[in-house]
Amino acid sequence: MRCEGWRIRDRFLRQFLRCIVRIFGIWNFFRLKRVYMHGDLEFFYKNSDVCMYILTMRNYINSKLLNFNLIILVLSIVTFVTSRNYESWEGSQNIDRDSFANVDEVITTHFELKLEIDFDHRVLRGLQQLQMTKLAPRVDQVYLDIRDLKVYEVYGDHGEPLNYAIDNPNPMLGQRLAISLSREQASSKDFAIYVQYETATNASALSWLAPQQTSGKTLPYLFTQCQTIHARSMAPLQDTPSVKSTFVVETLTEPAIQTRVTGNMTHNQLQNSSGVELRFTRHQIDIPIQSYLLAIASGNLAERKIGDRTTVISEPEDLDKVANEFVQLEQFLDVAENLTIPYEWGEYKLLILPPSFPLGGMENPLLTFASPAIVPGDRSSVDVAIHELAHSWFGNLVTNNNWTNFWLNEGFTVFLERKVVKKIFGEDFYKVTAKLENQTMYFDMLDFGLDNDMTSLSPSYDGIHPDECFSDIPYEKGFQFLTFIESVIGEETMLDMLRAYLREFQKTSIGVDDFESYFSSYLEQRFGSDDARRILDTIDFNTWVHGTGLPPVAADFETKEYNEAIELAQNFIDTTPDAEKAAALYKSFSVNLKGLFISHLIDNLESLNQQKTQYIDDVLSVSSEINGEIIYRWLQVSIRSGQLQAPFTLADEFLGSIGRMKFVVPVYAAINAINPSKAREIYAKYEDFYHSMARDAITAVLKSEDVLISS
Repeated sequence: MRCEGWRIRDRFLRQFLRCIVRIFGIWNFFRLKRVYMHGDLEFFYKNSDVCMYILTMRNYINSKLLNFNLIILVLSIVTFVTSRNYESWEGSQNIDRDSFANVDEVITTHFELKLEIDFDHRVLRGLQQLQMTKLAPRVDQVYLDIRDLKVYEVYGDHGEPLNYAIDNPNPMLGQRLAISLSREQASSKDFAIYVQYETATNASALSWLAPQQTSGKTLPYLFTQCQTIHARSMAPLQDTPSVKSTFVVETLTEPAIQTRVTGNMTHNQLQNSSGVELRFTRHQIDIPIQSYLLAIASGNLAERKIGDRTTVISEPEDLDKVANEFVQLEQFLDVAENLTIPYEWGEYKLLILPPSFPLGGMENPLLTFASPAIVPGDRSSVDVAIHELAHSWFGNLVTNNNWTNFWLNEGFTVFLERKVVKKIFGEDFYKVTAKLENQTMYFDMLDFGLDNDMTSLSPSYDGIHPDECFSDIPYEKGFQFLTFIESVIGEETMLDMLRAYLREFQKTSIGVDDFESYFSSYLEQRFGSDDARRILDTIDFNTWVHGTGLPPVAADFETKEYNEAIELAQNFIDTTPDAEKAAALYKSFSVNLKGLFISHLIDNLESLNQQKTQYIDDVLSVSSEINGEIIYRWLQVSIRSGQLQAPFTLADEFLGSIGRMKFVVPVYAAINAINPSKAREIYAKYEDFYHSMARDAITAVLKSEDVLISS
């Protein structure tokens, strides 16, 4: 039985209550009475007999029957509570159910990670030192998140061995490392834990590339991807966005290998140990961040400064092209900063990874990762870089406290990204981008089902790996929610609110209730109670955040150019338009307009056949495009219409050249819908090339009988 109506949400109230029960007991009965009448002993919930005690006590209090029986009852509760083992208490689970860490009792404030990067065996050997602070008065154990780590030794502040055990409360999420504290640690507020360990060769955060998989083809390469919950496969951590800490990471590699880690580099030098020369690097970050932002890139790296605060990094062979592609990076930073609050992270570094990186970009502070897919050579995909830069404020500075609230990272980031895009590239570019991604969101919703909980901004996926819920929905539905709020309160007020929001919550992790409460307070302070209520009545928070399906209010992003692209696509579907005029118009389109043109074809696949698709390609030469945003959409059309048939040569070449999930998963789905055996054959050829996140997504598609129609 669970007494769901009573809930003490504030951890300090919870600690205060426990202290009262344990220390003062019956002599502080009237303090207990006040807490009981306004809250709920959450750590009693699992026990029906305790719930019965509390219910009985409330009845006594409410009827003012303060007699001897009540005193005996309170004494019974005190005796029961002080004799309980608090392992059953689930306080931390109310913050982030994708972590096993008991973060309501103890949190990491700083860690120092020493790593040997072993390319020969494809493992990291590490010593993790966690500096921890208690939030609860009595803590006997610390729970850390791990995934397939070989733990060799755990010890405390003075080298004393600590008992530990590993169990599997939910194998989907990894394992729990339960560490028993020493007597001295149990009585201290602050303490340290040391864990010596080794990663698995198939650790989900790590991608090991052979030299031939790199541009230079001379040195091996390692890169990591820790979002959402993959950091636990790289190091023992409280792997939840609800915990932020500073850290230091030291690495040892072969002398020729250069390593970059999230944070500022303080050492990069060769050192001799027992006659063996190794490269030692040290990176540190002094602004507390969440574990999924821990990132490592190790290989043949070179960097070039392109602005006062901006630098690009890549393999040496690609550096000129990368620097030319992002020559505006400093401008992007300046515009974003002017729209928000000062950028405080230091030098913004953008690292272009090898092609197997599974995402468009990843916002690791001081070391943003990006796919080479955003470097087509014509600066047509720089909005991805703007998006990752915008995370410096939303996501990195103010963070979702769990993956259910992921839209607080991505919706806000897309909103700022589009503001920067509008300032630099104009209103039409902004609207076309928003319209294109709105269609992608719609396709994602169709894949889930419009009434599926995953189409809400607050999906409930307890016990499910959060990667399984990844889609464009938190990005685009979140963006449209904020755009709607802006339409109600005005752009000037919206930007002022966002600046105040950033100042209020910077360096913390929050939930949607925090945002809603703050927004209400902001409106009341700015407009007064009556106007604030009127505005809030216009904004249906519950439907926007918890409702499924399309946004409750449709945003208008149509432009003249958008209508031209849709009309051209429809003309090809209905007729055979004049080839010369059609080719000239298509050639004038931006990459995003071409994407909208093809997306309309995807949305009308039932009206296309092999001949119509071939005519479109003959006239427009779509299959000769170089931008992956166009290619992956066109391959879906050509495969599903029958224009591209087995052995699917163009698709095969594309799938072997890039590992970005947005691009490859829909193409595999298209092939699988036509020829499952060929889809599996192509995947088997490139399986080792892909990151584990991409492998999981592709294999899910190949096993599914559902028809995935877009990214």
